[in-house]
Amino acid sequence: MSIPETIKALESYKGSSFYPEDFAAFWTEQDQKAAQSRPVVWKRVPFHNPMADYWELTFPATDGKLLTARFLRPKLNAPAPVVLMFHDNARKTRGWHHMTRFIALGYAVLALENREGCYDLTKGWEDGPAGLPLTQLYTDALTTAHLAETLPGIDGAQMLAWGEGLGGGLAIVAAAMLPDRVVKCAALHPMPADFYKVWESDVREGLCAGLRNQFRNGDPVHGKEESLFRTLGYLDLCGFAPLLRGELLLGTGLMDTVALPAAQYAVYNRASCPKRHLVYPNYLHERINFFENELVGFFRLALN
Repeated sequence: MSIPETIKALESYKGSSFYPEDFAAFWTEQDQKAAQSRPVVWKRVPFHNPMADYWELTFPATDGKLLTARFLRPKLNAPAPVVLMFHDNARKTRGWHHMTRFIALGYAVLALENREGCYDLTKGWEDGPAGLPLTQLYTDALTTAHLAETLPGIDGAQMLAWGEGLGGGLAIVAAAMLPDRVVKCAALHPMPADFYKVWESDVREGLCAGLRNQFRNGDPVHGKEESLFRTLGYLDLCGFAPLLRGELLLGTGLMDTVALPAAQYAVYNRASCPKRHLVYPNYLHERINFFENELVGFFRLALN
């Protein structure tokens, strides 16, 4: 199939997974927990300059585990919008120099360092969605977003979310659950989404590789298939997409073997907010500089 034919076939695809009826209620409860006030420890780091101040923040998650995030704030007389930044599961937080690009736009940055051990997609699924490791990681992202609203010098009504891979998924989660505050969301290769399609495609890399092992080792006759996919449905970005209200910029590499392109299209097509989809036919699950160039312009329009 040619590239135009591939894209045309995906333009109306909206997913094939199970979406729990109480999806919104479940995540509203998680968001309420994440919104509770919490103490913050500030550690000054040696990158301060005439344009911005830099800190490392430590604060408790909803389960009491300490989280860390990098915080950059421009030296302005007025409160600054803040970019909520999230990283992929196979990477660490981006460098201070990378985040400094947003200082030129007059924006602060709050970048969460994902906790370790949250990347097993199916671990503990039989205990329900609240016990899934990724549920906690999503809630960590919401905790970070709510914390951003309270930081000094921040305009909590003008937040922007940005991430790659799993980080793109976390950005969508934050934007979906704080729709009146996150005005723009940019996601490159967002995942996880459309689990049943991913399973049918036999993805062998990244977060969803565990699905194959689950059915080979944990449920070889698929007796618990429906229950498994219903539980995973609470993590599906396709469920968050209709909740988006701010603008969405989504980037997809058509050769991606980690975040299935069809699943990314399902997320995009289920979103009813103002949106734009950039498709790169010859890119895998990798950083795309062309998308990051678009990102700067997309975010710069946020306050116009």
